[in-house]
Amino acid sequence: MNHVRTPRFTRTLVVTVAASLAAMGLGACGSAGADSGQEETTIRYQSYAGAVDAFLLADALGEFEGLTLKRVGDITGGPQALQALVSDQTDVGGSAFYGAIAQLVATGAPIKAVIPFYGSNEATNSAVSVLEESDIRTARDLVGRKIAVNTLGANQEAVLDTWFEQQGLSQAEQDKITLVPLPPLNTPEALGSGKVDAAVLSFTAKKQTEAQYPLRTLVRDIDVVGEPYAGGGITLREEFIEKNPKTSRQIVEGVAAAIEFLETHDKQEVFDVYFPYLEEEGYGDYIEPIRANFPGTLGIDAKPVIADEDIQRWVDWLDSRGDIDAEDIDVKDVYTNELNPNA
Repeated sequence: MNHVRTPRFTRTLVVTVAASLAAMGLGACGSAGADSGQEETTIRYQSYAGAVDAFLLADALGEFEGLTLKRVGDITGGPQALQALVSDQTDVGGSAFYGAIAQLVATGAPIKAVIPFYGSNEATNSAVSVLEESDIRTARDLVGRKIAVNTLGANQEAVLDTWFEQQGLSQAEQDKITLVPLPPLNTPEALGSGKVDAAVLSFTAKKQTEAQYPLRTLVRDIDVVGEPYAGGGITLREEFIEKNPKTSRQIVEGVAAAIEFLETHDKQEVFDVYFPYLEEEGYGDYIEPIRANFPGTLGIDAKPVIADEDIQRWVDWLDSRGDIDAEDIDVKDVYTNELNPNA
């Protein structure tokens, strides 16, 4: 399939990251661990506003004893999280789409996905949604229309592209569909007021939007790519892993323990651990949105590991767009399970 897109956010991200790498030098970024002979114990991270974050849950469970977490803002999207990681603003790349990780690795970014962090199943998934009164009922009806996504060049765009291909839309038809990046908080109003004609909504965003407007689902991501599937993972810089092997393992093992706890306990048990921690750490405003919208799962296995096929499906997608040449990348260069206790 020859599916060459016009430049979008992923290409902008690649250029930005390449510039960062050139400015710093591939080996210049990183923590003080190697220079001092001691491992880094202050971990810079970005948090997820209004969601159960397995990274913070790990800290709440006591998995990060001896480490100090330093928050440097909230994650606005996987590509931005990767940019922060590669440019040495953070030490842990928050949950990012495997396709975005693969594309950066293909350009030489020295990063590795280390553990799955989010996915989709029957309990939690994303859906292409329209207002109940809309005349849009098929993929082809979206030609000439606007679709809201949380960010360009990431999981939602990949699912849309795959669905359009499955539904037989030509490249010319697909090029007439406009994707509009919007923060989830702005999407309900944009959809309700007609600024966009459809929106790809996560489980949480769909609940929030349905509270204001009657919706109809056109297709779910699990209808397009199957379920369950892992969409993205936590990422570390290779040099951070090399210089801080014990710290890196503690981070991944801690997140693994938090994921298992979350996936094997009911919501209230998770809240009983997580909410006091959020209050203590100054994230009290996260609590009510989580209580109202958390589906009780991250959409992944209780003991997740990264598999070749998790990466390969999106490498194939990137290749079809002309963003990378699939022959130039080995999916095993994109991830490692060596730090994951479930492997």
